[in-house]
Amino acid sequence: MALRRLATAVGGGVMVLAACVAIDPDARLCAVGAAECSCTLGGSCDAGLECRASICVDPNAVADSSSGTIDPGSSSSGAVATTETGDPSVDPGSSGESSGGGGDQPNVVFVTSQLYAGAALGGLDGADALCQSVAESAALTGTYRAWLSDAQTSASSRMGSARGWVRSDGKPFAVDLQQIIEGRAFYPPVTDEHGNPVPIPDYVWTGTGVDGNLLDVDGSLMCSGWTSDTGQGLMGTLGAGLGWWTAYAASNCSFTAHLVCLGVDGDADVALTPTAGRLAFVSSGYVGPSDGRDAADALCASEAAAAGADGSFLALMANTGESPGARMNAAGAPWVRADGVPIFLDGQVFGTTLAAPILYDAEGVPTPLAIAWAGAYGVDQIATDADNCSGWTATSGFAAMFSVIHAYWQGWTIDGHSSAQECQSPYSVICLEQ
Repeated sequence: MALRRLATAVGGGVMVLAACVAIDPDARLCAVGAAECSCTLGGSCDAGLECRASICVDPNAVADSSSGTIDPGSSSSGAVATTETGDPSVDPGSSGESSGGGGDQPNVVFVTSQLYAGAALGGLDGADALCQSVAESAALTGTYRAWLSDAQTSASSRMGSARGWVRSDGKPFAVDLQQIIEGRAFYPPVTDEHGNPVPIPDYVWTGTGVDGNLLDVDGSLMCSGWTSDTGQGLMGTLGAGLGWWTAYAASNCSFTAHLVCLGVDGDADVALTPTAGRLAFVSSGYVGPSDGRDAADALCASEAAAAGADGSFLALMANTGESPGARMNAAGAPWVRADGVPIFLDGQVFGTTLAAPILYDAEGVPTPLAIAWAGAYGVDQIATDADNCSGWTATSGFAAMFSVIHAYWQGWTIDGHSSAQECQSPYSVICLEQ
């Protein structure tokens, strides 16, 4: 499968740019292997940008704390939090329990268990019919539409006046459309029409950028209206947060991917009741590969204190001869993001798949980078000098990374390329309260 990597602005004031084909000032498409896409070829980026995680990023980009800081249980709509706790509460035979203030039952969002060729969707109407048929097969009531754009209609406009979505397993997805297009979903859409997990990583057809509108650089990213093999189709990656869930890569239109289907009948108050636990966050500051793990621990402690968090914090990094998770206190309360969402699945301390991407710093601001230092290709894998910049002392060689924007976070690869990064540029670290 030939994928074209996408790097975009992800909301909350964070800017990620690729030195490739310009779409608009806030988003650019990166065609892997194209001569003009120097970053993915190991070359230099545009002036003022640095090459990190195979994309060119602005090292001076700063999230606007006034718009980027998360207010748990609220969004731009000011919706009131419900009694949703993150436990399954939706009967797959209905559109969900009454949420109270909104007057309607929550809308349900699910990922189709079936895969479809982009060329065979039959346009927006055909994709909607697929969503409706799949929903009815699982006894989900109401009207469902695919998160899909074409040249005439954007995915966001197709949601109408609907408000308040929960996943098919009952966990809250989003309060309103604004939260969706900002990429700030509580839990990513990764459950099928029956409420069962969809294996990740995998892809979903969208044709849609991070703002909910058609993202079509050269007229070829929507499979000619989702009816033809001509051109390519834009996809999101299931399990990702920020803008990556809707705009990640492009592929030929014979490739098969899922659809994300959203109910559009309800106007409901849906929000998260934050889980009490220990804070997990991505550092907003960066650590150089030769600074050593002590410097990473100090960065975690400093940023936690600045955010008003009590307790002791350690960086999830492996020194040679140990795993990243070896020194973590696994017996404490669950680790949660700044918005109160637990990051690990129920009953798991560490796992290959997270309940939700880590995403945020200690203040609740989205991370500008997709990866963080790890030092091993799994949280329980033993690190070697070849995987952690010679014990975090060298400026040459490579180090393994964790994904911080995806629920599939260990042994992370980007389009089949190793997630190992050269021991040259500084990166963020994952910080866990002990």
